[in-house]
Amino acid sequence: MKLEKYSVKIEREALRINSKNGKTQKGFPKAFGNPETNAFISTDEDDAILEISTPLEENLSDAYNKFEEIMNVVIEELYKNQEYIWPSSCWKESEEETTAKITIDIDEEFYSQMRELNLNLPETLEDAYLKMKEQFLEKATLIEKIYGKCKFRARKASLQISNIKLNVLNKNGISEADCAFLIGFAFGCLEEDTSKNLKEEIKFLEKLNNKYSLRLQNGLDEIKEKIKNKTFDNLNLEKENIVKLAKEHAEEGHNARYCLQKYQKLVAESVVLIKDAISQGIDYEVQNEAKSIVEFRTRGKEEFVIEGNKTDRDTYIFPIITDDKFTSKEIMQEHGLSVPKAILLEKDMEQEDIEALLKPFYNRSLVVKPRNTNYGTGITVFSKPASKKQIFGAVAYAFEFDNNVLIEEYVKGMEYRFLVVNGKCLSVAHRRIASVVGDGKSTIKELIEEKNKEPWHFLTGTPVKMDEPVVEYLKLQGYNFETILPKNKRVFLRTNSNCSTGGESIDMTDFMPSYFKKIAEKAARAFEAKICGVDIIIDDVEKEEYSIIEINDNPGYSINEWPYEGEGQKIGIAILKLLNLLPEKTCKAEK
Repeated sequence: MKLEKYSVKIEREALRINSKNGKTQKGFPKAFGNPETNAFISTDEDDAILEISTPLEENLSDAYNKFEEIMNVVIEELYKNQEYIWPSSCWKESEEETTAKITIDIDEEFYSQMRELNLNLPETLEDAYLKMKEQFLEKATLIEKIYGKCKFRARKASLQISNIKLNVLNKNGISEADCAFLIGFAFGCLEEDTSKNLKEEIKFLEKLNNKYSLRLQNGLDEIKEKIKNKTFDNLNLEKENIVKLAKEHAEEGHNARYCLQKYQKLVAESVVLIKDAISQGIDYEVQNEAKSIVEFRTRGKEEFVIEGNKTDRDTYIFPIITDDKFTSKEIMQEHGLSVPKAILLEKDMEQEDIEALLKPFYNRSLVVKPRNTNYGTGITVFSKPASKKQIFGAVAYAFEFDNNVLIEEYVKGMEYRFLVVNGKCLSVAHRRIASVVGDGKSTIKELIEEKNKEPWHFLTGTPVKMDEPVVEYLKLQGYNFETILPKNKRVFLRTNSNCSTGGESIDMTDFMPSYFKKIAEKAARAFEAKICGVDIIIDDVEKEEYSIIEINDNPGYSINEWPYEGEGQKIGIAILKLLNLLPEKTCKAEK
């Protein structure tokens, strides 16, 4: 790794508090795997205190971004167990303290550039570290009121500022501005400085920042404002206020559960995989945000994953075959799997030939879909018998997206997404069609707008769409966007259940009989698929009757791990195991 001026590592200790505001008595959370091998989240003798650490990153911005993502993962997993992090360094009246630490590794080349600007600096970087240590000890009283009695350790390769008092107002325990100020303070120990108070020190560090281009100005500005507004003078809070802050921090971290702060364009599955990787101490680097290409690293191993599920474990031909819904249907049929009967229409067929093929479907329930499509695009479902005019309209619509169109028999029942990884069905989710429930006073449009503000729809990027198919489907039911629905009346908005158009997933894993899970696994084997979704229609789970309507190479498993209703399953963990980034057994049971 080539350093960018200096590299940074951020660490902190985090005391776990239970719902009764007492120190937790539970063991190390099993969601974080093995504390002995987890590079990000571990513990020492006391399982109630987590030790949280970033890797050494090329700059402060990257280090703090990763630190915040690790903290968000920790907060969310604790939130699920009704725990939160005590934000203060001091715990009640005991001598027990939790603190933070910053490691700085200055690039040799950068230090040479610094010496060109100031020949009075020590000749070697090792001597520079020693001087910084000596000066830090002399100047430490300047920052003691804010950061406590910090310790400074100089090594041959790096320096450390430890025993940093936690910032009780910051969710992460230490802000990026705190880090910037302390790094600047450390660099300031290389030069002669006569500052007698923090205001003078800030002015000195600003000059230093400009002189050596340390890239710390934003952080210094924030600290300067806090000093000016005396924000630091109000940190001796009562326990009740600290508890309130702790719960506010927990809510803040919980609200970040579906996204990454820096990478807003990543697909949801990449976010899922990154968060699961963080929970196990596996490092990551986003190589291409627009295409969701992420590199994962641990213990000398490297793996690239595209869109959270495309890996070199699946064959190149697998996604090509599954995109062809007619061919994939024939393959499943050849393997003894039940699929809906279908015919194929081609756009350049003679009109009379198309009519002859469609005639048997008149006044019947059917599904019309493009041969190659995803996310429900171009699909029309007729759950009730469709007229010739309706069928031809749906066919024309499907031809807008492909030159080949499938006409399938309609299969009665509920649709389920079975998620299969490495031959095992891990999750079953029912995709409920986009819908709203009346409150007796709001229009359908207003209900949709409110629903789209829900964290699941807003943060996962799956809003309920108000497009033409919704208009037509509401019309069929005698409604429009201005209709006010009676209280508790649920109205479905379209015919397809795709979450990309506002459908909602419900975790049904524990309720689904193993027979159907084995069917999904058999379908995955038919394509030698390592990661896939199998969409199955089942009318009665008590009967061994089903129909597979589709197999997906890009299954959108965020709906399985982050369902709208239910607990969800750790799909990302299974993928990390498939890639040999994790051992099969990863969790230490809680005491």
